[in-house]
Amino acid sequence: MDEKKLWLKISGSINYYLQYYSKRLTNEELLLDYMEYALPDMDGDGVHTYLDKQTLERVVVDVAMMDRAKVAFMERLEKRRAKEVPVIEEKKVLAKVIDFSKYRK
Repeated sequence: MDEKKLWLKISGSINYYLQYYSKRLTNEELLLDYMEYALPDMDGDGVHTYLDKQTLERVVVDVAMMDRAKVAFMERLEKRRAKEVPVIEEKKVLAKVIDFSKYRK
């Protein structure tokens, strides 16, 4: 698979992953989770691979493509986080609590 096709597939997987990301995790945690999800290091030897879903073959991803994917992931994640509407939780005040310690004899 040539480099352009591989980049298109990795870019698409970044977009797919960011559709349903956890808002509780930090950017670095999400990046590590994505790398384990889309570009895992299967043998633990530092060589990351991408599974081509059409041919079901593993394609080796070089260091330059990994760096490009990391930069693209962080940029897209920052754009999505900037668009998020912060949810402000309002504290509900139910009723004032009566202090019975004043009424003891």
